[in-house]
Amino acid sequence: MPVDAENAVPEEHHARQQGEAAAAADGAAACDPIAEDKSVALFRKGTILTQLREGKFGLRKHDRKLILCSAGKSLEWWSTKSKTQKGHVSLSAIQEVRIGFQTDFFNKYQDRLDPEVCVSIIYGRSQPATMLHFLAYTSQQAERVAAGLQKLAAAGSNNPSTQSKADAMHETWLKEMFVAADKNSGGTLSFDETLGLLNRINAGLSTKQAKRMFKEADVNASSPEEQGLDFDEFKEFYRTLSRREELSNLLTIHARGTDCFTPESLMKFLVQTQKMDVTEEDCTRLILENEPVAECREQKLLSYDGFERLMKGPTGAAYNCEHTSEVYQDMTQPLSHYYIASSHNTYLTGDQLKSPSSVEAYIRPLKLGCRCVELDCWDGPDGNPIIYHGHTLTSKIKFADVIRLINLFGFQTSNYPIILSIENHCSLEQQSCMANIMIDVFGERLNVLDSDQSRTHLPSPEELKGKVLVKNKKLSNDADDDEEGWVSDEDEGDEMTTNLKSRKRPSNVSLSPPSQAASPNARSPTPGEDSMDAFDPDSAEAWKPATEKHKLKLAKDLSRLVNYVEAVSFKGFEYSFAHGRYHHMSSFAEKKAMSCAQRRHVKKFLKYNSRQLSRIYPAGSRISSSNYNPIPLWNAGCQIVALNYQTNCPEMDLNLGLFRNNGMSGYILKPAPLVNPTADVPFDPFKPDTFSYFRPRDVTVTIISAQQLPKPKGVEKGEVIDPYVALQVLGVEHDSHTYLTKYVDDNGFNPRWNEKFRFVVKVPDLCLLRFVVRDKDVLSQDDLIGQATIPLLSMTQGFRHITLDGEGVEGASLFIHFTISDYVPPIKRKKGFFSRLRNKSKQPAADSEDKNRPPALADNLGRDDKDTEMLSTSDEMTLPDGAAIPTIITETVEEEDMDGEESAERADNNADDVQSADLDLAGVTATGAASAKTAEEEQAIIDEQIRQEQEEEAQLARDAENPEPAPASDDDTEDEEDGVEVQEM
Repeated sequence: MPVDAENAVPEEHHARQQGEAAAAADGAAACDPIAEDKSVALFRKGTILTQLREGKFGLRKHDRKLILCSAGKSLEWWSTKSKTQKGHVSLSAIQEVRIGFQTDFFNKYQDRLDPEVCVSIIYGRSQPATMLHFLAYTSQQAERVAAGLQKLAAAGSNNPSTQSKADAMHETWLKEMFVAADKNSGGTLSFDETLGLLNRINAGLSTKQAKRMFKEADVNASSPEEQGLDFDEFKEFYRTLSRREELSNLLTIHARGTDCFTPESLMKFLVQTQKMDVTEEDCTRLILENEPVAECREQKLLSYDGFERLMKGPTGAAYNCEHTSEVYQDMTQPLSHYYIASSHNTYLTGDQLKSPSSVEAYIRPLKLGCRCVELDCWDGPDGNPIIYHGHTLTSKIKFADVIRLINLFGFQTSNYPIILSIENHCSLEQQSCMANIMIDVFGERLNVLDSDQSRTHLPSPEELKGKVLVKNKKLSNDADDDEEGWVSDEDEGDEMTTNLKSRKRPSNVSLSPPSQAASPNARSPTPGEDSMDAFDPDSAEAWKPATEKHKLKLAKDLSRLVNYVEAVSFKGFEYSFAHGRYHHMSSFAEKKAMSCAQRRHVKKFLKYNSRQLSRIYPAGSRISSSNYNPIPLWNAGCQIVALNYQTNCPEMDLNLGLFRNNGMSGYILKPAPLVNPTADVPFDPFKPDTFSYFRPRDVTVTIISAQQLPKPKGVEKGEVIDPYVALQVLGVEHDSHTYLTKYVDDNGFNPRWNEKFRFVVKVPDLCLLRFVVRDKDVLSQDDLIGQATIPLLSMTQGFRHITLDGEGVEGASLFIHFTISDYVPPIKRKKGFFSRLRNKSKQPAADSEDKNRPPALADNLGRDDKDTEMLSTSDEMTLPDGAAIPTIITETVEEEDMDGEESAERADNNADDVQSADLDLAGVTATGAASAKTAEEEQAIIDEQIRQEQEEEAQLARDAENPEPAPASDDDTEDEEDGVEVQEM
């Protein structure tokens, strides 16, 4: 038995710790019920567990005392022998606590350990996850440990509930930065140490500015020799440094010149500017939730600090929180009408040849809403089937362990059906074993009903809620009396082997938009257009396998579990239209699927996908587990577009951005035109004349600023970054464009761009917006800092924060302004002399260059290189370079869709919103007392533009009354063209 918990660690240290923790707990208990929880109190006093680690000579065991630190914000573990601290972890970093055999580590020792005392702590955001493994001494202790840690982690700290988990994480981050900068461990930061910290966080301050702020924050210094910032002073220093002028100006403008919002003024801001549906009572609640100053809360006022917290929280998020937190789409349509989040070779943690297989690899996709996972099954020892990538050096895991983990974690994020994509290579005996394991573990969750032959379409996600479906081959009805039968063995691994032998690489599928400087009619290459121009999906040779198919005996026990997702060989679209059943699904290799999604065949693919499921998997030559571009396949209606979830890449960014929608259910309803092949004019993603089923949108995105951008991955020292933003509009070919801001020199802490981009999206239902932040590098490829991907129709209007995703970018965000409205086509007519003259005056000089604007970047999606980042240097893209408008916002207007005069209807519908947004942006981007002046100047310019338009209309009317014949001129010809690029002056 272990030594007593109270005597295991230095008594003096823990006496002090427990005294401080008790004092903090007394203050917290009054308003925070978690402070009085018995399972939480266990960690204030300390509890002893046995830590397990793998060593060279087997399993190593060490008694450790787990206890909360004095501030109650991190968990420490101490050696009971040496009485030294062995480690600590922030409570806000704890992701999960598991009991039992729920990790790869404990699965290895199932025959030696009791699952009821196994405790795993998962923390951090790295992949694969970081874990601690402990043994409790009783099952009751394990349950209390797990319950206590889960409550502490959920709260982020044991402080009063007014401090959110985000605040706790920020406080922890500040503490870590302070400790790292304190080189001599003296408890204070000297000015030189502070300068080093500023460089580390990419703050582009001059030495003079930093010195002034340092002196203002160092209030306790009695002499120059004693200068130094303690942690409280450092927090104030950082607070001053991070105060954002654009938010301060926004507050001043909408709080009617005061420095605080009232519930009434906050409601007006949220309704009119943010386009939200809120009441005054809602605003009072928001003030009480976000305001950190007690005096302001009592008066129901929202100060700058509370406003910043509100804007960086869910209320100010760019991704509509209602779309991410709840299922809002119709879930009663057939399965074939949905995109389904799908994983390829789910069990792998890395490459396809020698990376470890892991049960953990299933947990992460399932928690991200993945609804289709793959199990590559082979005969294992002792009659127990295993999962691994056959004929490779990847490690092996037990089929039973995977099924058990899927049952435990499969329905935590989404309750909609899971599809198990079984790749079966097992003997009859182990196939029966697989079937029995699934029946025993899933129980009633396993859908074992035969497919209804009277149906004409698949059941809906709602009908199959909470169910598990098995995708595999199925014996024909002729084999009903037999216990086995023959089916074709379609092995994805055969393709990898063939490609390795021939050294073939998959075609690079590019989604590069045409250069902005190129012809308006230019287009990017169509997927598969170059490599398979002559491909005919209905020919006999099109689907002939690279190697001869093997025959496999299929056990009836396993066949019985297959119903609505029956795997069949694809024999062409015409064959499927004539003979395919609604429950037949086929798997397509990447290259052939991309060929089916090209111009010549996409209508047939759309028709097929309106009734039957299709599954797409990566090319076998993607040894590094790179991914292909999913967008052409989504545009063709493919439901199960399987990607390698273990690989962080632009393709996975798109996948996660899309499936974060609809409450992370893993099911996204396809737009109606994609599932209606019998329409008079069927939808074709390559033909704009078939886009009439969609409501085109007029979109304006203003990139205002960024906050806390880190250095590129793996870089801690060196120059401060020069960031810029690439806004990628991704969807059908016609809508796909990339817009670039200028780069900001030497500022990653709070860079400001204030650049506006306006464009029209013809098929908004299939459009994703991807915001990519990069560090400009003159000598090498620009480094990725972070990104965010959001469906266009899930963007919220107004001033919004976008949290960036990526490794090491916690806390980094973009601040933007976004508007979207119905697009009204312009009235095309010949323009008078003054209109032509004005358009010519607005054209940028031919030789104008902007040294701070990076060259055009292409979206090289689908490459199989190890570095699969979306942006890489390609054709130059030139953007308008004229003088900035008074709001200091550079506006770029898409050429094709913004030509001609605005229609009267559009002016009536949108003028007020546009003017209001411009005035808001003028205030946000103004500095100090210049805000009011900028607004006045903006109004004067608007009035002048209106006057000019009225004069032009009058001139047009006079010309119409007194027509004069004139020879055709170059100007008249140009006036008839579709597009004129306009820059607002």
